[in-house]
Amino acid sequence: MENKELCLVCQDFSSGYHYGIPSCNGCKTFFRRTVMKKQKFVCQFDQNCPVDKSIRCACRFCRFEKCLKVGMDRSALQASRDPIGYTKRNKKPERQLATEINSDESSSGSPERQISPVRTFENTLNLLSVKEKSANELRLSSYLPKRSLKQALCSKSLLNDPIFMSKHVIISPRHTCENLRFITQDDYHYWHERDWFVLTEYAKTFSTFKKMSYHDKVELVRHAAIVIPVLNQVYNSPDHGLDTVVFPDGTYYDRTHEPTRPAGLNRKKYQVLDLVLKPFREMEINFNEFAAFKAITFLNPDANVSLEAKHEINTERVEITKQLYAYMLQKDGLEKAIYRLQYILIHVQSAIFRFGRLILMGTTMSKMACESKEAVWIADFFENIGFTSFAKELFFGDS
Repeated sequence: MENKELCLVCQDFSSGYHYGIPSCNGCKTFFRRTVMKKQKFVCQFDQNCPVDKSIRCACRFCRFEKCLKVGMDRSALQASRDPIGYTKRNKKPERQLATEINSDESSSGSPERQISPVRTFENTLNLLSVKEKSANELRLSSYLPKRSLKQALCSKSLLNDPIFMSKHVIISPRHTCENLRFITQDDYHYWHERDWFVLTEYAKTFSTFKKMSYHDKVELVRHAAIVIPVLNQVYNSPDHGLDTVVFPDGTYYDRTHEPTRPAGLNRKKYQVLDLVLKPFREMEINFNEFAAFKAITFLNPDANVSLEAKHEINTERVEITKQLYAYMLQKDGLEKAIYRLQYILIHVQSAIFRFGRLILMGTTMSKMACESKEAVWIADFFENIGFTSFAKELFFGDS
């Protein structure tokens, strides 16, 4: 009879009892290797990362801690019966061995397996991808608290709270875009508020951000308040052509002129379509690349922050940029050329071109942000748009 028992670590289907508890082959292998090799891991967040079958590889520290918490027994391992690697006695065919070694990091439908084809840079890019996945889940949920900007920035990130994410995000009602309808002013308000809320939670997942003074936090978030929502809206939009951005609830905008909106905000809409949506679709940006580019865009030392904060922001930003370049080079260059060495130069040049084009979009985004903020100030001055108190704090300051 088929085993319906679940793994106590990641809730995938169990393959039986291993080291004292029902567990899947992936968690069994991960636990055995960690104990036998005496490996030590470090959590990049608050040591409470979610561990389930979809993102169980994201944080090895929290995964091992959960193994111990649910009852996996170190003493149940026997060196003679649970070796790491293989000997002449138990040597296995290469394909079978590779399958077993990777069993703890793969599962059918696993997001990180789908979006992380290059393992060399998996550690850095996977952390960013996990952040992005959680941020998008929060964006899709119905949870939207009423709070001040200070309350938002001084609290712990909800994205690092597995209990909150499980209760309010994973099982809460989600937006669906079964039927499309043209966007209204209320829809713009709603999705701007949602994206600003998610932005504050996303910001707090960066270690650099946590160390900043309150003033620096406000300025960095304020600097990102235009461009990060645009990136969210464009990348997560279902593909209805190069002239249409669709929100998760089915509302959309295109090149249709909206006479009730200020001219500056109409112009911003056309910029989003021409300068962001079109290049993203043409370059076929994948999830890892988007997560890294969004982090680079957010960590902008041009924000009005202190010199110390500028240095810390730039350090983290440069590291992510290097990882993104190496990832794109390997993905578009070496990986494609491995079977056709004569085309290496062509593929590497392709990777360099894509990387350069993506990074230089940052300049375009900054210019668009400046023009959009000017349009927002004008709209507020003439009272064309009724901004919420949170939006006014974000754009115009506490006063």
